[in-house]
Amino acid sequence: MADELKTDLRLSFKESGGMDLDWSDDGGATTVSGRDNLVQALTMRLLVYRGHLEQLGHQRYGSRVADLIGEPLDRANLDLLRRYVRQAIKEDPRVDEVLHLTVFARPDLPGAVDVRARIRAITGDPVELGLSLDLG
Repeated sequence: MADELKTDLRLSFKESGGMDLDWSDDGGATTVSGRDNLVQALTMRLLVYRGHLEQLGHQRYGSRVADLIGEPLDRANLDLLRRYVRQAIKEDPRVDEVLHLTVFARPDLPGAVDVRARIRAITGDPVELGLSLDLG
C-alpha cells in the first residue's frame, strides 16, 4: 500500500507558515511514505499557486486558493474556495474520491479558514486532511 502512495522527502511545516526539509539527527533528510506522504503532497498542492511550476513542466500543478487572498470570506467565496480545494485534491492521481470536504472561516482569526477533507486513496483507504489557510 505504501508503494502506491509513494515516498518523498519529509517537509517540516513551521508555525510561522514556512517550511523546510526535515533533517534527522545525523544530518540526512528524512522521508515520508504512504498516507502521510499523500497528506503532505495534497497540502503542498493546495499551497502552491496553479501554474507556478509551469517552467518545470508542471503547468497544471497547484490550486487557485491564492485567488481568494484578501477577499471577504462570505458564503460565495467560501463556496468558491471549496470548489478550488476539491479540484486540486482530485487532480492528484493517488486520490480515488473526495468523500467529505468542509471549508469554514475561523471566528478566532479573521481571514483564516480551516479545510477538512476525507478522501479515499487509490489503495481504498480513507485519508484525513486538515489544514488552516491564511487568506487575510
